Amino acid sequence: MKREPDRLSRSAEDYLECIGHLCREKGAARVNDIASRLHVKKPSVTVAVRRLADLGLVHYKQYSPIELTQRGEEYADRVIMAHSILRRFMREVAGLSRDRANETACLMEHILTLDEIHKLSKKLSL
Repeated sequence: MKREPDRLSRSAEDYLECIGHLCREKGAARVNDIASRLHVKKPSVTVAVRRLADLGLVHYKQYSPIELTQRGEEYADRVIMAHSILRRFMREVAGLSRDRANETACLMEHILTLDEIHKLSKKLSL
């Protein structure tokens, strides 16, 4: 399985995707919100967010809201877009239930390259 250059781990992508959604909804993300959405403990979120900050993907200061950097926003947008395309493909082409399509999309978004995802999106006329 070939990974794209500068591709994050599955876990890091999940955190970045979650932060991206929270930033879209609320303008910023908080450790409590991330922990709740990902069903993880707050210390795990703190460790992950510090790693993302070290990579220049988020702005993080203890007890402050977490915001995406420009690079982080671009990466989060790619992961969110990939998930959306894959979820739609799984629903419309594969005929999976909403929940199963979402679960499958979450797994596939970390495995497939952006080029492969774009090829799937063509099947949906996106």
